Amino acid sequence: MYSWPILSQLVLLLHWILVTINGFLQDTLRLPSYWSWGLAIIGLTIIVRLILFPLTWKQFASAQAMQAIQPKIKELQKKFKNDRGKLQQETMKLYQEHRVNPFASCLPLFLQLPVFISLYAAIKGLGPLSAPIYQPSVHALNNASFLWIPHLGLPDPTYIMLILYVVTQLISTELMLVTQTDKTQKMIMRAMPIMFVFFLWKFPAGLFVYWVTTNVWTIGQQLLIRKVMKPADLETMSTKPVKRSRFMEAITAGQDDRMKGREKLIAEQRRKKGLDAPAEGDDKAGGAKQGGAKQGASKTTRKPPPGKGKRKPGATPGKAQSQSGPDGG
Repeated sequence: MYSWPILSQLVLLLHWILVTINGFLQDTLRLPSYWSWGLAIIGLTIIVRLILFPLTWKQFASAQAMQAIQPKIKELQKKFKNDRGKLQQETMKLYQEHRVNPFASCLPLFLQLPVFISLYAAIKGLGPLSAPIYQPSVHALNNASFLWIPHLGLPDPTYIMLILYVVTQLISTELMLVTQTDKTQKMIMRAMPIMFVFFLWKFPAGLFVYWVTTNVWTIGQQLLIRKVMKPADLETMSTKPVKRSRFMEAITAGQDDRMKGREKLIAEQRRKKGLDAPAEGDDKAGGAKQGGAKQGASKTTRKPPPGKGKRKPGATPGKAQSQSGPDGG
């Protein structure tokens, strides 16, 4: 994985930044190595957060906008609760109408992942840093101490950094969840820091220095943005100039294509049912006619009941003629 071109270049870049900051602290400020490498990781974290600050601003603005349109989304959910495809289409139209990008809040999180992976490789000397030319600096970083941490390249034996990570992550998460209304998502976000403990407790302490610094920066950044940024208003959101988003356009176009295909399929099914209905009516009419013919035949061939159509015992034909004779005469 660390041999991938983009990731290997990122590993080399982070290593160069760490070495440069450490050299500046040791040569210019005359700090010992047990301070310089830890401060170099903190300096690297600040640089990364400054680069991601515009995206973080958009992330917070998107979260506020999503909170503002939640009542309208709930109305759509009630209106189209039995039509999931139509609900998705109308929701995307609502996002476009109010200039909301629901995916803006995910981008900073995705961009931090390769940085975290590359920093792990930079601390452990993996990938391109396995070359002999980089081994002295990698060895110095691994064996450097910082505060109570004996080795930045090994796990913290006191687990203080792990506890600090969980506490700062929970505080940062709570500040982010202020704009979140979904209770299920809130529970998931609150459980994530605790779940990560089972995967991160054996990681190098240098990574926890980076992560705790990131969380502290994020907490201060969210408090500052909340004071500076105005609350989102639906009227001002809908009057903003339209900014072209190829990603949103592609999603909307795909949603429209799926809805058109769905409507076409429904129309074809209705047309087939409409063609089959007369045939079924003809079959029923034919069956009724056949049943009527059978019923008529049964009426013509019905046998007379006992006692009718038969001569009574003792009656003679002459008597019948004598009764009818005078009338005829």
